[in-house]
Amino acid sequence: MRALAPLLVFTLITAPGARAQDDSLPPPATIAELQSRIRDVLAETRTPAIGIALVSRDSLLWVAGLGTADVAAGRAATETTLFRIGSTSKAFVSLVVLQLEQEGRLRLEDPIWAHAPEIAYENRWEQTDPVRIVHLLEHATGWDDLALRDYALNDSTITLRQGLDYNPGTRTSRWRPGTRVAYCNSGPAVAAYIAEKLEGRPFEDVVRERLFAPLGMTTATYLRPDPPERLATLYGGDGTTPQFYWHILQRPAGAINASARDMAQYVRFLLNRGRVGGRQLLPAAAIERMERPRRSLTARSGLALGYGLHLATYVDSGWVWVGHDGGVNGGLTNMAYRPDQGVGFAFMINSGNVDAYERIGRLVRDYLTRDAAAPEPPAPIAMPALARERTGWYRPDNPRVQGLYFLQRVLGLGRVTVDDSTLVARPLVGKPTRYSPVAERLFRTATDPVPTLALVDDPDNGRAEAIEVMGYLVPTSYHRVWAPVVWLELIVAGLFLLCGLLSLAFALIWVPRWLVRRLRNVPQLHVRVWPLLATLAVVVFVATLAVSVDDAFVRFGTRTPWAWTLFTCTLAFPVASLLGLVAAVRPRHPDARRGVRWLALVTSAVYVVVAAYLGWWGVIGWRSWG
Repeated sequence: MRALAPLLVFTLITAPGARAQDDSLPPPATIAELQSRIRDVLAETRTPAIGIALVSRDSLLWVAGLGTADVAAGRAATETTLFRIGSTSKAFVSLVVLQLEQEGRLRLEDPIWAHAPEIAYENRWEQTDPVRIVHLLEHATGWDDLALRDYALNDSTITLRQGLDYNPGTRTSRWRPGTRVAYCNSGPAVAAYIAEKLEGRPFEDVVRERLFAPLGMTTATYLRPDPPERLATLYGGDGTTPQFYWHILQRPAGAINASARDMAQYVRFLLNRGRVGGRQLLPAAAIERMERPRRSLTARSGLALGYGLHLATYVDSGWVWVGHDGGVNGGLTNMAYRPDQGVGFAFMINSGNVDAYERIGRLVRDYLTRDAAAPEPPAPIAMPALARERTGWYRPDNPRVQGLYFLQRVLGLGRVTVDDSTLVARPLVGKPTRYSPVAERLFRTATDPVPTLALVDDPDNGRAEAIEVMGYLVPTSYHRVWAPVVWLELIVAGLFLLCGLLSLAFALIWVPRWLVRRLRNVPQLHVRVWPLLATLAVVVFVATLAVSVDDAFVRFGTRTPWAWTLFTCTLAFPVASLLGLVAAVRPRHPDARRGVRWLALVTSAVYVVVAAYLGWWGVIGWRSWG
């Protein structure tokens, strides 16, 4: 599973791509130098430990554990120390499904109902476009991701079927299956259930026999190991605050514990195209199928990148890689390889420190590509006429978490312009990116060895003009928006922020005066109070999220005081806004100040508009545990 904490402070989901590091330093030249620099990163970021494996098709280049697996006990990490690998676990679902397809027991194109009609989901296109097994593996179901209550449930005894039945409401197709991609943790769990049902035994046992044993992953396990000392203790980003062991509601999506030696065997299996020792567990074509999407807009756009069957092909640091990452509370994992070069790696840290994750990833990638010839990118062509026709405003159209789309659809806005040689994507937040055309519909940046942006059509979902931008692992789909609508949204958003700041600034003047009784007799004091209360509801809401990032599942996935605070704030804001508007438009007292009244009127009016927007998107009275 990929960590959801950033979502809870309302930032857009972007996985590590560009690595933050001093590019003036040359790549590590030897394993010893690489080890030394990784140890420096661990120390500088206060990351306790790492399990790491660098491999080629033929050999283990370096397999080790560095640092401290358990800080309190002083236990050192070794190559056999187990780490949580999070969503890197998902590919084992695809591997089992492909094995079953080779045996003729299912097909990727089979609809879910053909194997598991008892699994609940909603798809209004089911008669013509059913949700198929391949959609589960390519994240192309259109389903929402798991809810906070799903993440909060921490039960080691729950079965896969019970996990799927716990909260089926998130499994609703928001667009036609097989078109857009949106990362969804319940998809692999449903596919695993189909495999479990066909095999007649728990999915964990299926993977152990079919994959762990033949691959030589002798210590890998879906459940908490016994004794627990085999496992690295997980820590928060500070490297000292222990995190709880998260059993995960739907284990196939991200529950595997694996050592550096286990992961070395797994990466070599992928590099050798499904062969381990003298045995071909899967045809090479099956591994290649895992690396490329075939059913989504991305696949049909002509991009050679995208999310396949729980493996993704993407660009990082100027090179094309295949792999997957993973994140749990207190643990981050990165697994990637280059099939053409025949090298790959996996590393796991027992900390949620993203800086450490990014810097180590850059060091390892630079080391493995230090002597390789840089790929030759496709030559640019003249700007196609189609690109000039597609200029304008765009908004993201494939949210991972539907509950946050009210924010993402605004913050994710961007404008596309073109000149004689360049297509420029200017996001509302962040720096512009310049793309050169390499085909009528395909574009790349100056550092991309392959196209990473495509002009596409999505008529199946009523989007005649759209853009696919390949990010890290998962692409983002954008559709064109009428400019007046965009400007209206931006003006309202700007007024909302301005009114909030003015309300707080004004309160710094009148509240102290009121407390010392200098404003006790001012008429219609409530005209000042209601806008301030609405503003404070927003401030408390954001502050509650911000201080709860490291413990979000526990605090918001159940009925805790923290969750009730969010619920109360999302009710208080519209109520205070409406009462403020009513107070401001009522006949004024002859002694009331005109400026105070106008500020309250404008602020409350803007707040009521924002409240209506939030109500439309289901944010009012938000029950985070629901």
